[in-house]
Amino acid sequence: MRKLEREEAITKEAEPKRDKKQTYLAQGTRRKMLLLRVIFLFSSSFSVAQAWGGWNFQNDRVQRLEALGIQEEKNLLVLTAKTLPRALNETRFLMVEFYNPLSKQSQNLIKEMGKAVDIMGKEKTGVLFGKVNITSEKLLEQEFAIKNVPTVKLFVEGQRQQPIDCRGVIEAAALVAWLRNQIRLSIVLLTSREQTKTFISSKKLSVIGFFEDLHEGTVELFYELVKDFPEVPFGLTEQRNVWILYGITIDTMVVFQQGTIVHFEECEEDRHILRDLSQIVKFFTMDLVIEYNIETMDQIYDMHIRNHILLFISKNSTEFGALVKTFESVAQEFKNKLIFLMVNTDDVDNTHVLEYFQITSWDIPGVRILNLTKNMRYRMPAEEITFKNMKKFCENFLDGLAKQQLPSENIPKDWDTKPVKVLVGKNFKEVVFSHKRNVFVMFYAPWSYECKSLLPVIEELGKKYQYHESVTIAKIDITANDIHQTFLEKYPFFKFFPAKSDLVVPYNGEYTLNAFIDFVEKEIKSQMELEEWSFEEEESDEKEDLSLQDWKKTKEEL
Repeated sequence: MRKLEREEAITKEAEPKRDKKQTYLAQGTRRKMLLLRVIFLFSSSFSVAQAWGGWNFQNDRVQRLEALGIQEEKNLLVLTAKTLPRALNETRFLMVEFYNPLSKQSQNLIKEMGKAVDIMGKEKTGVLFGKVNITSEKLLEQEFAIKNVPTVKLFVEGQRQQPIDCRGVIEAAALVAWLRNQIRLSIVLLTSREQTKTFISSKKLSVIGFFEDLHEGTVELFYELVKDFPEVPFGLTEQRNVWILYGITIDTMVVFQQGTIVHFEECEEDRHILRDLSQIVKFFTMDLVIEYNIETMDQIYDMHIRNHILLFISKNSTEFGALVKTFESVAQEFKNKLIFLMVNTDDVDNTHVLEYFQITSWDIPGVRILNLTKNMRYRMPAEEITFKNMKKFCENFLDGLAKQQLPSENIPKDWDTKPVKVLVGKNFKEVVFSHKRNVFVMFYAPWSYECKSLLPVIEELGKKYQYHESVTIAKIDITANDIHQTFLEKYPFFKFFPAKSDLVVPYNGEYTLNAFIDFVEKEIKSQMELEEWSFEEEESDEKEDLSLQDWKKTKEEL
């Protein structure tokens, strides 16, 4: 699919032109995605907030229904005269069965309606299914002139008057097919400039198809697309005077947000691009910040934007609300360029994600960027999560200036020539577990003020032990090198790795030169005492062996 070259000229908010290879999944990238899906077992249940009357991402479906005072039984909303208006305000399409609990046909259809919900998907916030018991809701029975049960009616765009009757459809698959066709028929035919302007300005999000032929050809892709997005208002026009208003010259789909053009997409007469069109629309229906979990994972991977920024945070933390609000503010600045995801670190299902990004308790809350196309990770180089820091992080990433988080930096040529040895992922284990020397290591983050203030102290410590026969002083940037999770703590931190041992001794003292020296000397002395003890034990064992041999020899002689 080709993007129109005039996109950036028409609107500053439109997404910059991208190479097709960067925009859509190639087969090789898809295989990487499948691997990442195994790694990313995100979070528990959550319904994606949508642009049209969707759930707030901090409240799941059950909580939202409770707030509205609506009960749910087997996927269907239990509607009354009091709750029907509330349900109508929540969705574009509300499919309702009017039933009698004593009717066998009513009960069978209720089961099929419940199955239809599963087919459509509960995340489809633009459509809801409900039921009304006419034996207890006499006013609703009279208002909608229910003569026979079961009766199914479809309410469109929150309108209570003249709902559409669904007659003769009694199976789940058929109910969904009928509903999808009604969604398709809801497309607004735009015949004038004024009507088009009003349609666009009255919607938070809208999609308009500009097609020469409204009956066959490329427009058929548009009709198929509409069926999958009941939450999105769609318009259609063949009027040339409307085309000219928006600079359209060939069959094109245009996405509008808050009355502003945010995306152009030329449409080709080829079935394989339907999925591409779906990805584009799906992206714009998702909220600024999405909770990443098993339910939303597939939708997120199908987005045409391959750069994701993740906020790792505990929902139970006191700063949750404020940080998410700040995260949303940054998302507003970079919409159509990055997908903003929130990961709840309280959820045990997120363990694999935390391990993948090397997130420890000390890193929470934290911010990371992931480029799915090249599977590259980036860590925000700042201690505080502020609007300014996150904005700069996003800008540097998009400009290609962000520092990638690698398994290891390259080993510097002069890594062992200075008083403080420079460790990276590639030589870390080789040095600290050499069993030849005692190694005292500083684990630091280069942007941390506390770390930067301690580097001169470690340099002095390195000079003191520069020529020591058994001690090495070293440092490692833990933000640029992957090391085992068991070593990670809140930076800066220090650990002592004894020679001839796989033990690791944490340092818990003051961050001063004298305190460091006292600790290192104490550990050296402990190692010497341990070696002497081991030597004495070996001598004792040898003497015991000799005594036993002498006893056996004497016994044989007797």
